[in-house]
Amino acid sequence: MGNEQVAAMIGDFFNKTVDWLRFQYNRLTVPQCHAGRIALIAREHRPARVAFMAMSVPMWRYERLLEALLEDGRFQCVVVLSPSISYDRSSRERDLIAMREYFDARGIGYIDYDEASTCDIKHDFDPDIVFFPQPYEHLLTPLHDCTNFYDRLVCYYPYGFWTSTGKWSYDFHFHNLAWRLYYSTSAHLDEARVTARNHGTNVRVVGYPNADDFLQTTRDDPWHSPSGMRKRLIWAPHYAITDKFGLSARSNFVFMSSLMLQLAREHVRDLHIAFKPHPRLLTELYAHPDWGRERADEYYRQWTEGENTQLETGEYVDLFMTSDAMIHDSGSFAVEYLYSGCPVMFVCQDMNSLLQSQSALGREAYGVCYLGKSVDDIKSFVVDTVLRGDDPMKEKRKAFFDKYLLSPNGKTVVQNTVDDLVSSLGLSS
Repeated sequence: MGNEQVAAMIGDFFNKTVDWLRFQYNRLTVPQCHAGRIALIAREHRPARVAFMAMSVPMWRYERLLEALLEDGRFQCVVVLSPSISYDRSSRERDLIAMREYFDARGIGYIDYDEASTCDIKHDFDPDIVFFPQPYEHLLTPLHDCTNFYDRLVCYYPYGFWTSTGKWSYDFHFHNLAWRLYYSTSAHLDEARVTARNHGTNVRVVGYPNADDFLQTTRDDPWHSPSGMRKRLIWAPHYAITDKFGLSARSNFVFMSSLMLQLAREHVRDLHIAFKPHPRLLTELYAHPDWGRERADEYYRQWTEGENTQLETGEYVDLFMTSDAMIHDSGSFAVEYLYSGCPVMFVCQDMNSLLQSQSALGREAYGVCYLGKSVDDIKSFVVDTVLRGDDPMKEKRKAFFDKYLLSPNGKTVVQNTVDDLVSSLGLSS
C-alpha cells in the first residue's frame, strides 16, 4: 500500500471521527436549544421568525405554507434564495435566475443570493424556524446550510414522495437533529420509527406537501400544443446517467435520448412530448466524457425548437395535471404522477434490484406503473396506451390514490402543518 493510500485512509478515518463526534455533541445539545428557542418566543411575546431556504424552483415546496403563515399574525417570514453548491456554476446561475423570475411573478419578496458575500441570515434575521429543501448536509453555502442551524427549529417537507427505505432515506444527521420532519403518510412515520436513530420522534404526518397543489381545481396550461390537438406525453429522466451514484437501474438517459426525439418526429401529428429533466441532469451531462457542454446544450435546444416538443425545467404540477401520460425513471414521480390519474411508465433495467431498496409503499407504487426497459417496451406504451388509450392499470392507480394520496384529518397539508406549529410553539390564538 502506497503512502498516498495510507494518507487517504487516515484522512477518511479522521473525517469520520470528527463527524461522529459532532453528531454526538449535537444529539445531546440540540434538544435543549430547541426548548430554549421555544421559551424565547414566549418570553418576548413576538411573532415566530421563519426562514425558508429556496434552492431551485422544482425543489420549492413551501409556497402555500408561506402564504398561510404570512396571513397569520403569529409568524414573520422570509424567503432566502440559495442555489445548491453541489451544482456547477452555470446551473446555479440558471436556478437563481429562475427563482427570481418565479418569486417576482408572484409578488413574493426574498433575500437574494450573492456568491461573493452571502448574507448571514442567522445573524441578520435571527430565525426561530428554518425550513430546508432537502435533508442533506453541506448542500448549501455554509452560512445557509442546515449544519449552521441545528440550534434553531429546523423543519422539512420532503422534496419528493419518498418510496425508498433505509439509512439514506431516514437516518442522516439531519433526520435525527431536525426539530420537525413533516412526512406524507403514516407509512413514512413507520419507516422512521424503525430506521432512524431517534425512532422518528420528530416526525409529524401532515400529507404530501404538493398534494394541495395537485388537488386544486384551477390551473395554468403550460403546453405548447392546444388541448385536444395532440396527446401530451412527459418524459422525465433522472440524473443518474452513470453508475457513480449507485443508481444503475435508473441510468436510462443515454439509450433513451435519441429514442424520445425520434418518437416525437414519428408522431408529429398526434403526440406532443415535454422533456422534464431532473435539475441535476445537465450538470452530469456537462461532466460526461461522451457528452460535454456543447452536446448537452445542443440536445436541450432541440427540445425547445421542435414542432411538437418543449423543455420544462421549472414547476411541474400544472404540467402533470394537464398531461395525458408520462415516461420516467425518477423515483418520486412514480407516486406524484398518480395524482393526475393518467398512465405512467417507469423505465428500469433491473427492477428486482431497485425494489430491494423500496418500502412497502414504494413497491405498491411501482406495482401500478407500466414497467419498461427496452425500446420496444417504450414504443408499445406510446402507441398502445398513450395514443390508443389501452389502459388496464387505471383502477389500480385509483386504489393507490385513495389509500395514500389524500392528506390526513380531513384538512389540507398546510393546515395540518400550521396546526402543529401553533400547538408545538404554544402560540395563543
